[in-house]
Amino acid sequence: MIKPRAALWRFLIAATFSTVLVVVITNAVRQPVDTAAGTSKFTAEFTDVSGLSDGADVRVRGVRVGKVNSIDLKHTEDGSSVAQVAFTMDNRYTLVPESRLAVKFQALTGLRYVDVEHPGETRNVAGSMKNVSTSMTHPSFDITVLFNGLQPVLATLSPDEINTFTENANLFLQGDERGLGPMLDSIRTLTGYVANRQQVVQTLVQNLATLSDGVHARSDYLFKIFDEIQLPLDQAVSMTDEFRKAQVAGTDFTHTVLRLLAAAGIRPGININRAFDTAITNSYDFLDIFKKTPVFWENIPEPPDEGTPVPCSKGRAQLPETVDVLLNGQRVVLCKK
Repeated sequence: MIKPRAALWRFLIAATFSTVLVVVITNAVRQPVDTAAGTSKFTAEFTDVSGLSDGADVRVRGVRVGKVNSIDLKHTEDGSSVAQVAFTMDNRYTLVPESRLAVKFQALTGLRYVDVEHPGETRNVAGSMKNVSTSMTHPSFDITVLFNGLQPVLATLSPDEINTFTENANLFLQGDERGLGPMLDSIRTLTGYVANRQQVVQTLVQNLATLSDGVHARSDYLFKIFDEIQLPLDQAVSMTDEFRKAQVAGTDFTHTVLRLLAAAGIRPGININRAFDTAITNSYDFLDIFKKTPVFWENIPEPPDEGTPVPCSKGRAQLPETVDVLLNGQRVVLCKK
């Protein structure tokens, strides 16, 4: 049996290990910033910070240099509202009039971060700023605008036509004139499937204009989103045979599992309370076996020593004195039934 002191030491060791593990995991999730050089506080105003949250990263050329502390709604003098973001940044960097701040995607799961372009490389640079207005910031890009803009294309065109249209649209959004003509050909192909062609063209042009404004100076990031969307689709297409196998063998496998569960007593309409009561009662009966085991051993006599005859449990049978029973030349003792 474990002594109380030993149990206490084990508990303390387990609690200490769990605490250290929680701290390590928390720091890994929060991704703390190396503050060896210290940090400074800044505020910036954005017209839209959708997806940005407290604790988000502040990065310079992709390197994490700070964290977002808070996000508040601020009312301006003209009656409109803007989002005021308070954040910290390493003392090696500061904000200058040439700096630009943008809310960018960190992953397709919705994570975003604040990207600082053209920061001041020294703390006491001339013209450093602590507060930044909306004229120096780019708002968050709503990815739903992208999918809404491509909705009529995805709903009508074939996969090959969608790929062609996407490539031409990418060239157009990059400012490459080579994509304008092929994109118009794709629009003409699209309008061949609908009755109100003018409405389709108008919708596509409006959506492309919205996309162009939304991804201004961030077209490379848009292509990264396309690549990340294409990756799971390619993986799903490569697993088509596995889906077919699951469809063919899934019924037999499910029926086998249901039969096993039914044999174990788990079936539709089962009384859960009664099943638990029966299981607990059976466990108690099983434990009673160990309680009765010493009684069984007490009624079993000890084995005789080696070379001595086994005694009769009900005594020897009475035979005449002149009668002996021999078996293979050895004398045999007869016992009572």
